[in-house]
Amino acid sequence: MTAIEIRSSRPAADRRTQRTRAALIDAFRDLVLTEGYDAITPTRLAAKANVGRSTFYEHFASIDEVLGVSMGRLFGPMVTSTLAPRMTPEMIEIIQHFWDNRKIGKAMLTGGSRPVVLAILTERFEAELTSLRVAPTAPSPKLAAAHLAAGALAMLETWLAGRAPGTATQVATAMHAAGYAAARALTVEAPHP
Repeated sequence: MTAIEIRSSRPAADRRTQRTRAALIDAFRDLVLTEGYDAITPTRLAAKANVGRSTFYEHFASIDEVLGVSMGRLFGPMVTSTLAPRMTPEMIEIIQHFWDNRKIGKAMLTGGSRPVVLAILTERFEAELTSLRVAPTAPSPKLAAAHLAAGALAMLETWLAGRAPGTATQVATAMHAAGYAAARALTVEAPHP
């Protein structure tokens, strides 16, 4: 796998497992808001979620993995929509979700979590780009993915920080247009609208 292995694809064994994972993710969100990403340790997170440290490790390999699971639910559909010839309504909903939760969004997109978020988003773009036919002269999917992820993250961060006005629809439209155009330019064989 990758440096940030996300085991969230394994099926939940039972409701207790689902509740424990949800408690850890909720506690993670609360700690990011109150203490910042860099202050979170498995021990602190487990205590906040009212579970044992070993229980944390039964569900997650690291704090970075918790971040990946938290953001992955949004990044997957966002990446898919960015690379599609037509933007999906789901893209606007995701961008609106970021705006509605901008305090946590800003906390997770900046500081010590930023490189992790960028790596997660890059991995998502790379996986999608790998499925496209590319011209022999195109850069590697990893290079193109890094470019796309950095651009999308910069746009989202700037908007959430209030440095550029716009509605969720405008941001989603701009993110899609820029991402799709860049993907076409970098892969050459991306589908045309």
